Amino acid sequence: MARKLFLINCIFAYLLLSNSTAKAQQSVDLIMDNFTSSVISQTNTLLANSAIESSMRNARKGKSAKALNTKVNFNYTPNKALQQKVVQQLGNNLKARNAAAGQAFFNALGPGKADYNQLFAQMVQQSGLPANNAATALAAYLEVGYVVVNNVQNTSSITAEVDKALQRQTTALLSQNKRLSTPTAISRLGEELKLQAVVLYLGWQSALQGGQSAQFRSGIDQQFKSMGLDLTKVNLTTKGLVKK
Repeated sequence: MARKLFLINCIFAYLLLSNSTAKAQQSVDLIMDNFTSSVISQTNTLLANSAIESSMRNARKGKSAKALNTKVNFNYTPNKALQQKVVQQLGNNLKARNAAAGQAFFNALGPGKADYNQLFAQMVQQSGLPANNAATALAAYLEVGYVVVNNVQNTSSITAEVDKALQRQTTALLSQNKRLSTPTAISRLGEELKLQAVVLYLGWQSALQGGQSAQFRSGIDQQFKSMGLDLTKVNLTTKGLVKK
């Protein structure tokens, strides 16, 4: 997935940085506010026993989680109305905390602007994974977080085989949650995580170009740790996330 991320940078860098009033710090605020928004809260509530925390526990054991319900299908049909609702809710949450950050978000991804769904599809295209799949969305979110926190400059080692292994791991993790048993719950989680993955990457690129990568990386590191996952202590391999 990471091999495709440069495409998003080409499409979006000017949207986040070309406005003379949008300083680099605002872009950092955008993603930091994103992490403290209700999207994270909603996601954690939906997952209940937190797939991310389960990921850390199993990474420490050096193995993938066992699926409790292997019959769950995390593929779903995209719903434009849901996608618009997810964007609107996140943008409103951002605006409530930081007006400039919220406006920057809507300028880039709001109605009539770039489609995060298409950007996400580009992120996962080379992996061969289904884009409209909640486990793929969680895998992409974790992978971008891993790249950011570990300051991965050369992503050539993150092959399609690695992507698929991580998706198998997240499929097992999500299968442990009984709340993800309906198409509505699965599609909602998938769209929220798609948007999270895209915005996280955009924030990272903006921080890199604004000369604030160390500050940004530290903040994202702490955010993942607060959710039970220390990305500095795991490697992303053909077995998914495993303990170093």
